Amino acid sequence: MIFQTPPVLHLNEPCGRIYCAPDWSRTRDNSLRLADMELWFVWRGKGWMRTRKRELALYPGFCALMCPGGIYDAGHDTAHPLGITFIHFRAAKGTALPCRDWPEFYELDDLDFYNAVSRRILQLFYTAPEIAAGLLRSLLDDLRRLPSPLTGAVAMGRAGLHRQEIIRLIASLSGTPGPLPTVESWAREMHFSPAHFSRIFKASTGQSPRDFLIGARLSQARHLLTETNLAVGEIAERLDYADVFFFSRQFKQKTGLSPLQYRNRNA
Repeated sequence: MIFQTPPVLHLNEPCGRIYCAPDWSRTRDNSLRLADMELWFVWRGKGWMRTRKRELALYPGFCALMCPGGIYDAGHDTAHPLGITFIHFRAAKGTALPCRDWPEFYELDDLDFYNAVSRRILQLFYTAPEIAAGLLRSLLDDLRRLPSPLTGAVAMGRAGLHRQEIIRLIASLSGTPGPLPTVESWAREMHFSPAHFSRIFKASTGQSPRDFLIGARLSQARHLLTETNLAVGEIAERLDYADVFFFSRQFKQKTGLSPLQYRNRNA
C-alpha cells in the first residue's frame, strides 16, 4: 500500500543509533509510554521482542514499526549485543498515519541501504528536518513492500528451527570486522554437509551462503573504507583476502567502483 496523499511527517526526539549495553532491555513501561510512532531496525546482534500475542527473534535486518498502545518488550543475548537505529515520528497536524493498516514487523532485503538512509536521516534531524522527514516517508513507502518475518516458517517445525539457527550464525558475524567463516565451517557447526546446508540457508534467506558471505565481507570493506584510514591492502588483509588485487576486482564487480574511488566518493 502506497500513500495516495502522503502525510507530512515530523521527526521527534529521541532519535539515534545505539550499541546496546549488556544490561539493555526494553521494558513494559517503555512500551506504555510510547506516544508517537517509532521505527526500529536491528543492524547487529541477536535478541527477542514480545508483543501482546507472540515472541519474535531479533537479528540483523529485523525492522519494527511500533505504534502507541502496542506492547514491544525486548531483550538481547549479552554475548551478541544488539545494535539498533530508532526514529520517532508523527504526522503533521491535520493529517493522519494509517498505522493500523501497516504490518508491525519486516525483514530488510538490503541492510546497507537502510543503514545508510537512516544514518542520513539522523544527520539531517536538526539541520534540515524537512529533508529528513521526506527521506523517512520514502523509507516507509519502500519498507512496506517487504515481507513480514511472521509470514516465514519461523515459529514451529524443523524449518523454523533451521531458520533460528541460521539467524544465530548470521548474528555471530556482528562485531569488529575481520575474517569471516566459510560455508564449510558453518555447515559443520550445524552438522550438515555443505550442499545440504546451502539449500537450507537459501530457503531461509533467499540467497546462497557464499553470496551472503561475499556481501557481508564487502559490507565490512565499505565500513573500513569510509570510517578508517586503513590502506586498501590492510583492509584486504584484515578481511582475509588472498591478495589486494582480487579484493579490488571483487569490490568493483559488486559496487561499480574501485576501493579508492568508493573511499573518495564517500569521504
